[in-house]
Amino acid sequence: MSNRDNSRLLNGGEEMGMTNEQYKGFLLTQLKSWKRVLALAIEAGDTKVQKEVENEIETLNDMLKF
Repeated sequence: MSNRDNSRLLNGGEEMGMTNEQYKGFLLTQLKSWKRVLALAIEAGDTKVQKEVENEIETLNDMLKF
Protein backbone atom coordinates (compact mmCIF):
# COMPACT_ATOMS: atom_id res chain seq x y z
CA MET A 1 0.00 0.00 0.00
CA SER A 2 1.46 3.35 -0.98
CA ASN A 3 1.47 6.24 1.43
CA ARG A 4 0.06 9.57 0.34
CA ASP A 5 1.50 12.82 1.58
CA ASN A 6 -1.56 14.68 2.82
CA SER A 7 0.40 17.12 4.98
CA ARG A 8 -0.64 20.05 2.81
CA LEU A 9 -4.28 19.24 3.62
CA LEU A 10 -3.52 19.87 7.28
CA ASN A 11 -2.32 23.36 6.37
CA GLY A 12 -5.57 24.36 4.67
CA GLY A 13 -4.65 23.15 1.18
CA GLU A 14 -7.05 21.31 -1.03
CA GLU A 15 -6.50 18.34 -3.26
CA MET A 16 -7.09 19.26 -6.87
CA GLY A 17 -9.59 17.43 -9.02
CA MET A 18 -10.21 18.08 -12.69
CA THR A 19 -9.85 21.57 -14.06
CA ASN A 20 -12.81 23.06 -15.90
CA GLU A 21 -10.95 22.51 -19.17
CA GLN A 22 -10.35 18.83 -18.37
CA TYR A 23 -13.99 18.37 -17.36
CA LYS A 24 -15.21 20.08 -20.52
CA GLY A 25 -12.89 17.88 -22.60
CA PHE A 26 -14.29 14.79 -20.88
CA LEU A 27 -17.87 15.89 -21.58
CA LEU A 28 -17.07 16.66 -25.23
CA THR A 29 -15.55 13.20 -25.65
CA GLN A 30 -18.67 11.65 -24.15
CA LEU A 31 -20.88 13.76 -26.39
CA LYS A 32 -18.99 12.65 -29.49
CA SER A 33 -19.39 9.01 -28.49
CA TRP A 34 -23.11 9.36 -27.84
CA LYS A 35 -23.59 11.06 -31.20
CA ARG A 36 -22.01 8.02 -32.87
CA VAL A 37 -24.39 5.76 -30.93
CA LEU A 38 -27.30 7.97 -32.01
CA ALA A 39 -26.31 7.59 -35.66
CA LEU A 40 -26.20 3.82 -35.24
CA ALA A 41 -29.60 3.76 -33.53
CA ILE A 42 -31.13 5.82 -36.33
CA GLU A 43 -29.52 3.58 -38.94
CA ALA A 44 -30.91 0.50 -37.18
CA GLY A 45 -34.34 2.09 -36.80
CA ASP A 46 -34.32 1.51 -33.04
CA THR A 47 -36.50 4.35 -31.78
CA LYS A 48 -36.31 3.24 -28.13
CA VAL A 49 -32.51 3.45 -28.10
CA GLN A 50 -32.65 6.64 -30.16
CA LYS A 51 -34.85 8.34 -27.55
CA GLU A 52 -32.58 7.28 -24.68
CA VAL A 53 -29.48 8.48 -26.52
CA GLU A 54 -31.13 11.79 -27.37
CA ASN A 55 -31.86 12.26 -23.65
CA GLU A 56 -28.22 11.53 -22.80
CA ILE A 57 -27.02 14.00 -25.43
CA GLU A 58 -29.38 16.65 -24.06
CA THR A 59 -28.03 16.05 -20.54
CA LEU A 60 -24.44 16.38 -21.75
CA ASN A 61 -25.26 19.59 -23.62
CA ASP A 62 -26.82 21.00 -20.43
CA MET A 63 -23.71 20.03 -18.47
CA LEU A 64 -21.54 21.89 -21.00
CA LYS A 65 -23.33 25.17 -20.20
CA PHE A 66 -20.92 26.40 -17.53
